[in-house]
Amino acid sequence: MKDAPIRTTATITARRDDGQTFIVTLPNGKTSLGHSQLRHQEYRDSLEIGDVVTVEMTPFDFGKARIIPTPAE
Repeated sequence: MKDAPIRTTATITARRDDGQTFIVTLPNGKTSLGHSQLRHQEYRDSLEIGDVVTVEMTPFDFGKARIIPTPAE
């Protein structure tokens, strides 16, 4: 059985040179490499340093996180 991803918030602290990945800081102070899916390119392009985003991670690797768009409120 596949483990469910862990979903939490993170703050974007830097944008990598490739323009597609970010350094994000988790609530516990650890950093992670954040990326988004290609189909969310418009959302990724709108992200700025300091934005709080929702991320998903596997329970096995907290070094990588997928940035997922939050529904418009």
